[in-house]
Amino acid sequence: MTVARRMLLLVPLALTYQAVTAQTAAPARPGAAPAWTLRMKGDIRWQQVTPAGALLVSTDGALSGVDMETGQVIWEKAELAGLPPDSVRMVEGSLLMEAARPGLSLIFDPVTGAAVFDSRRLGLAQIVTRRVLPQSGTLLVHGRRASGPPVVALYDLVTGDQRWANETLFEQTEPKKKGLGGLMQNLVRMASEATALEVLQAGPDMIVVHTLTGLRALDARTGAVRWAATLPTARAGNPAHHVRLYPSLAKPDRIYVSFDDRLMAYRLADGQALWTKPPTVDGRIGDIVQHPAGIIMLPEAAPEGEAMGGSRKVINGVVQTGLNVARYDDGVTIAEKPLHMRGNVTDALITGDAAVLAVDAESKTFVNVLDVNAATVRLKKDVKIKGQLAYAELTPAGLLYISRPDAGTDAEVNVIDLASGEPKFKDAIEGSKRSPLPYATEGRTLYVYATRDRKLYAVDRDGGTFKALTGEIKLQGDELPTDLEVRPAGIVLSSSQNLVVVARDGQVKQQVYYPAPQLPGLMRALLAINSVRAGLYGAAASAYGDAFAQMSRTATDTTAKRLTGQLATAYSKGGAQLSGYSHQAAALASKRFRASLSVPGSVFMLTKAPEGNGNVLLQIDKESGQPRARVDLGKEREPVYAVDDVANMLFLRTTAGTLVGYRL
Repeated sequence: MTVARRMLLLVPLALTYQAVTAQTAAPARPGAAPAWTLRMKGDIRWQQVTPAGALLVSTDGALSGVDMETGQVIWEKAELAGLPPDSVRMVEGSLLMEAARPGLSLIFDPVTGAAVFDSRRLGLAQIVTRRVLPQSGTLLVHGRRASGPPVVALYDLVTGDQRWANETLFEQTEPKKKGLGGLMQNLVRMASEATALEVLQAGPDMIVVHTLTGLRALDARTGAVRWAATLPTARAGNPAHHVRLYPSLAKPDRIYVSFDDRLMAYRLADGQALWTKPPTVDGRIGDIVQHPAGIIMLPEAAPEGEAMGGSRKVINGVVQTGLNVARYDDGVTIAEKPLHMRGNVTDALITGDAAVLAVDAESKTFVNVLDVNAATVRLKKDVKIKGQLAYAELTPAGLLYISRPDAGTDAEVNVIDLASGEPKFKDAIEGSKRSPLPYATEGRTLYVYATRDRKLYAVDRDGGTFKALTGEIKLQGDELPTDLEVRPAGIVLSSSQNLVVVARDGQVKQQVYYPAPQLPGLMRALLAINSVRAGLYGAAASAYGDAFAQMSRTATDTTAKRLTGQLATAYSKGGAQLSGYSHQAAALASKRFRASLSVPGSVFMLTKAPEGNGNVLLQIDKESGQPRARVDLGKEREPVYAVDDVANMLFLRTTAGTLVGYRL
């Protein structure tokens, strides 16, 4: 999220069009010089940049890892030759990559090429669960064989050595029953073997998993079961449904487990339940938020036709649920009865001693403010908003929120008066169904570009007022801005092919537009840079473990910034949290993550060459709106190239077997 620094003044529409005409004709700088040239052993099919910082290049002869700085081939895997690009993907929340083809699943370190897991070693026909556990530097895999028992195995992230394998995890721990009871036990066991495990790293020495047969704590070094627990369902003997495991953010001696309509705390040392009985909600628990005043249990109704694992009550076509807050010490709920909610509570954004609730009722979004200490809501009625809740905070003026559009509703910005429950803005700042509202904050001012009337607005967060700062800023090519950012030169609005720089006096300094080539392959390769940055942050959260990931999911903007700062500090200390990975991967990921925290000073745009000869990639400076560098992509309709805006490089196949790296 960008930070705005100045307010803008009204800008005449005529100046906008004048800037467009002047800047579109500006000549690009000469092309960037190649940093290196690499001749591969076979024809290049595709390439992609991994979050870890390795460039993967696929040829007819092998899948290769290339050092982006030097252009040297680091490793080759002939067994992965000719794979389609969607067969090679990042293992979620990690620095590792997985390549899959019939009969083979290979998980490897993209920097060193070392195989961490090879499905052929265990003879697995299907991988059901794969989870990187950075606190113990391991990869947990659960799979099924064509014949024989399923297996859960743990692998070292650096060496790929198998630390242990467990073939008994799915065995029934309770006494074996006869007749119908025994049949049900077998059915549960078989279903459990084919269901992805819920996995939680509970410190460096323990891994907690849940199968349909119960909760198990495994020794991270040996795989031995330290303790087992049966979840206290409403009907004894029935398997729990909709189970989720949560690390404790404030009390390191425990974990939390939600299941059905219930929540329970378990002691890590021996698996004993810490509460006399589980607190409950009306419906089933979809998620929890660990607020300093208590654990907010977010309810959702059980799916239609699936009463198991939670209740479903519908009045006038709207599902009815009940929220509650549990105390940390004994699990007793603050409210004697669950707080009635019309719809599923999908989120709770922490803001001070309260939490802003997002409630989904018949695909419509409502909001309210939960006083966590009392487990009561401050608004008499939930307030309907357009779209889905994207940002919210409590201010002296009331509840300030920004929504994002959904399939049938526009986005908007407004302030709800907590006394009356009414919106303060008679005419809200509105967006369109096509795009989220770009926004940024600085101090007590929120800046928003309204995609409906194409004006830039400033919202006084304390006073609950707003005003238009500009006239219409219309982008060429019927595009809408995707980013709003404040830089030393002014306010910058950008989209895939447009960039607008507005001075602090409200005048449009630059507006440039480069029409996109009508070639889907070109645009796909360019837009892939977003997945690289997203992958970096995903790996960073994983390095801090499940606690960080859980906090990130529920954090407000202020909290998210603080957590990002913590991550940056950890990575700047040599990537200590990445010790489970290879030294090379940890060092490179640490360096790239720190670089990714800086907002790029340029954007990349694809356009036709001014000379009318093929297509070019331009790197546009956000301050001046002028091209910093240019790379000719040639006349091919589907050129093979990749862009990495973290390393500020472009990689282009110039002939069938030649790859050229450009430093931009």
